[in-house]
Order: sequence, then C-alpha cells, then structure tokens
Amino acid sequence: MRPLIGITCSRLVGGAWGLYSRGHFMDYTFAEYSQAVLAVGGAPVLIPVAQNPESIAVILRRLSGLILSGGPDLNPRFYGEQPLDGLGEVDEGLDLMELEVARAALNLDMPTLAICRGIQVLNVSQRGTLYQDVGSQVSGAINHGQKADKGVLTHVVRIAPDSRLSAILESQEIWVNSKHHQAVQAAGPGLVISARASDGVIEAVEHPGKRFVLGVQWHPEGTWQHDPYSRKLFEALMEAASR
Repeated sequence: MRPLIGITCSRLVGGAWGLYSRGHFMDYTFAEYSQAVLAVGGAPVLIPVAQNPESIAVILRRLSGLILSGGPDLNPRFYGEQPLDGLGEVDEGLDLMELEVARAALNLDMPTLAICRGIQVLNVSQRGTLYQDVGSQVSGAINHGQKADKGVLTHVVRIAPDSRLSAILESQEIWVNSKHHQAVQAAGPGLVISARASDGVIEAVEHPGKRFVLGVQWHPEGTWQHDPYSRKLFEALMEAASR
C-alpha cells in the first residue's frame, strides 16, 4: 500500500470566469510535488485552503505524511511583527489553514517535510520568527531569489554534521536551488537549525523530538529527478511515513 502524503495548496485569484470575478480563488500546487511523491512510492493528496480545525483533523487522521509546500509571504502579525518594506503580498486564509495544519501534524507526530514557505510556516507555527525580506535585513546576503530555471542549482548550503539532515544526505555541503526572500530568523522552541547558507541565512530546521520533521528553504521538488540529495529528502519522508 502506498502511504497517503498530503500536500498543502496555495491559491490564486482568477480562472475561467475571467478578470471580473473577484474572490474567485483557485487552489493549486506545482505538479513536481505530486510527481516526486509518486516516484518514491507514495500517493499524493492535495489539501485545499478551505478548511477548519475539524476538517483538518479528519484529513490528517487519514494521512501517513505531510508536505508543507511553497507559496507567498506569511503575514508578520502571526509572529508579532509590523510589516516592513520588502514584504510581499500575503493571503491570511492560506496562513490560517497552513499554520493549523502544521500544529496539528506536529501534535500527531506526523512525518512532515516543509519546503520553502513550508519551513517558514513550520517555524511560525512553533512560535519562531522570520526575516520579512532577507535582502534588506541581512547584511551581506547572497542572492536567494535565483533568476534561473527551477531545476538549476545556484548556491551552497552547509549542513550541521550531527543533524538528521546530514545523516539523510550523507554530506555536509550541497548545492541547492533558491527562490525566496523571506527566511527563518529565530527558530521556534523544539526546532534546531541544521543548515545555513554562506551568508548565515538559515536553510534547514528539524525537530529532534519527533519521528520526522524537517524543513528546507530550497526547492527539492524542482531538482529531484537529477539531484540525488533532493530525491533523498522525499525518500526519507516516505520511509518515515511507511513505518
């Protein structure tokens, strides 16, 4: 039996009803997430934004694992900050859904892989904070928003040698793709930092007290077909979900 792996959706306004259909939302996520889950032995299930705590609990009870996917900026009010210059567009409905999903999944000790926005959601759900805009808040920051295809690896991350991430990847330095301008600033209680970029920006966190909770700031769903380190992340999630 393939384990069911939930993948959170983001949403857009638009669709077949045209430009004048205000509030006409489309739930979506990029196909690479589902393709990666399928390739490593799972059955992908999309989790739409329209949820409440009861429906989230029902869904999670039927899943074996979870991917918190990429998407837009988080509203800084969820980590107690005012908006700063550089903050992008936010979607409060999406924030509320994903934060509830992240908290509920951790309470269930569900194997979770959090990707890009997902690592930020994971961190804020555990009372961590974010940089609202790395370029303006981190002195000497490298370019974390690559102007290249999603499948292109553009910068190095250094991995803590005693981390679960290091054990999974069997490496302490890898190349990753990168398309973000927000990042973890202070890790929430229970989460530990397991990788950083050369400028010090946090690139991965994990929860040693859980079976499998790992967040990465890059996009392994864009590179898993040719990058062995990216594929290992999905394989590790699947192994944990299968147990």
